[in-house]
Amino acid sequence: MSRTAIVLTAAATAAVALGSAAPAIADPGDAQTVRRIACEQYAVGASTFDYRDLRSWQQRLKQGVSPELSAKYDHTVGAMNQVLQPLQWVSTGRFAGAETQDLGNGVWRAKCFINVHATNTQAPQGRTTTTQYVITLDKNRGWLITDVGGDPAGQ
Repeated sequence: MSRTAIVLTAAATAAVALGSAAPAIADPGDAQTVRRIACEQYAVGASTFDYRDLRSWQQRLKQGVSPELSAKYDHTVGAMNQVLQPLQWVSTGRFAGAETQDLGNGVWRAKCFINVHATNTQAPQGRTTTTQYVITLDKNRGWLITDVGGDPAGQ
């Protein structure tokens, strides 16, 4: 074997060995998937509701979330209904922006910025605010949402 062939073989072997030891690189489309699922779909859906039809809102809250998160919602949605219905709360969310972060091992976090226009008995003319949702997704579980909320300062 020529000296050039030995060097090339050694280089190829090293490249394969290093490649398998290197951390996995996220698919370039993953950040867009996270943004679409977490922010454009979930956060907008969670911030859009009408006190006259809270059932569809409850369904949106639980769509695409892990069983553990769904169970948490089962305990809190009733309390939210008791607030939203007497106030005659109507809210519409619009996507405003997002930051995504690969946390490793298929877990991603999205900070979703949603412009929310809300009307209720205390603000019948309506009011618009920007709300931040911090959403964690697990690619290894089919992009299930595993957490909503959390402390953005600690992220």
